[in-house]
Amino acid sequence: MTDQYADVIIVGGGIVGLWTAYHLAQHGTKTILFEQFAYPHTRGSSHGQSRITRTSYCEPEYAALMPESFRKWEELEDHARKKLFIKTGLLTVYDVTKRADDFHSILKNLETHKVNHEVVSGDKIGKRFPGLMFDSMHRGIHDADSGVLLADQCVGALRSLVLRKGIELRESEQVLSVKPLHGEKVSVKTVKDTYHCQSVILTCGPYINKLLEKNNLKLPVELLRVQVTYWKDTSSKDKYSASNGFPCVMIPHGLACFYCMPSLEYSGLMKLGWHIGTPCDPTARDQLTPEWRRAADSHIEAIRKNIQTHYTDVDSSDPALIESCIYTETPDRNFIIDHHPEHRNIVIGSGFSGHGFKTAPSVGHMLANMALGLQPPYNPEPFALRRCSSISRL
Repeated sequence: MTDQYADVIIVGGGIVGLWTAYHLAQHGTKTILFEQFAYPHTRGSSHGQSRITRTSYCEPEYAALMPESFRKWEELEDHARKKLFIKTGLLTVYDVTKRADDFHSILKNLETHKVNHEVVSGDKIGKRFPGLMFDSMHRGIHDADSGVLLADQCVGALRSLVLRKGIELRESEQVLSVKPLHGEKVSVKTVKDTYHCQSVILTCGPYINKLLEKNNLKLPVELLRVQVTYWKDTSSKDKYSASNGFPCVMIPHGLACFYCMPSLEYSGLMKLGWHIGTPCDPTARDQLTPEWRRAADSHIEAIRKNIQTHYTDVDSSDPALIESCIYTETPDRNFIIDHHPEHRNIVIGSGFSGHGFKTAPSVGHMLANMALGLQPPYNPEPFALRRCSSISRL
């Protein structure tokens, strides 16, 4: 074993870790990025064929992340010389008798960031977008610039780019511990070697507390196994296909959201889901208990009812295909982007699931700057650790 050194070490090579590495490379920083699995894999939160990307957020802090993110995804396409983003538009539909404030917050954020959009009354949504049905209590916001990121291809393209920029990527090398040392350095021990650096950035998704607990900290994150379901388009003209102009759709429901993507990944199948999951152990995610199965069945039933209520030509009997991923969620479903309270050279990025893929270019910019002691490009206050009352100091 040898003692190796880097300016910054990143633990976790998902989409946020890769974008963080990209921004560090822009500064010429000697960086090592560890990923415990070999690419490509399905053991985290960055895999899959597609992700919705949008500026249509109620919260201004998330909308603010999107201009840079859209630019960086476009730049990545240029570097990769392949299509990574499909512009489909996004229709966000609210029952304005119950969620008028959220509806108007999205409009304000879209106007602030000069995003092309229009408002569609509920009883006209079906005419504007055949295959949908809503009543007059609903109103939709169509964000024309939103669409679908081809997730697996994005990860592959970004991995190639950071390697070309000189990032040292060590995949299939699990980090066992992160230990602050005297002299403002950090020791990182892996299954293969020991490394030292000035700063560590933790973007290791569902595995983050295994490292933080050894440094007197436990984040209040819940690990969820989330089902992604695909349902058959029964229309005669593929009305739900991206090629026919059908948009992504989001229907907020409580703290979660029903969403759909047009037929794109699998011919004749629409991706429909609900941002709800069931607690899991990421190291045993395929061990499905009876309790998990009952919860999963109830989630599918909720999606089925959503289809029956709002989609005129989708077979709601059973999903044609089911996939899964792991979410890492905070109690308020907002990111954690902050320094360790006792060790400022340990930078924490967590709780990204549901929003993390699309915002990763901007979040990576924040994390890189924090590790280098530079001013973050966005206000970090909404993502601060101290808002979480259930943080454990061990």
